[in-house]
Amino acid sequence: MKRAGPLLLFLLSMALGEGSVPRAEAALLGCLQVLRGLEVLGLYREEGATLVLLGRERPLLLVALERGRPMPHLGPPRGRPLARRPLPFLRELSLARRVVVLPGEYRCFVLHRARVVGVIRLSEDLEPIPLDLPLEALPK
Repeated sequence: MKRAGPLLLFLLSMALGEGSVPRAEAALLGCLQVLRGLEVLGLYREEGATLVLLGRERPLLLVALERGRPMPHLGPPRGRPLARRPLPFLRELSLARRVVVLPGEYRCFVLHRARVVGVIRLSEDLEPIPLDLPLEALPK
């Protein structure tokens, strides 16, 4: 009966989607590559916050800057577009060590000073999944 504990823990981790350790590690490396390549695609002024749309060719992450600190932001960017500029907080972004494995995708948590500010999503083939934003919200 003493050996049932580790077996139950292993089965539980498989059921929660963390049994594919090599794929999760590959997803974490893929997320790290995406994170290192993020660029500012657009800035917006919205109700006391600056919304920052990050990505490569497509938008992958949206955060709000409040008093200079990035915070999670839900929903499409609204407000007045601002001129793009480099932002120092981008160098401070990191990833959580765990990857959430879901059917058809992987999710990596983006951190700023140990606080979750967003999620990078990868498909099963480790390609970044862009944000689902309305066309009018995308930068031109």
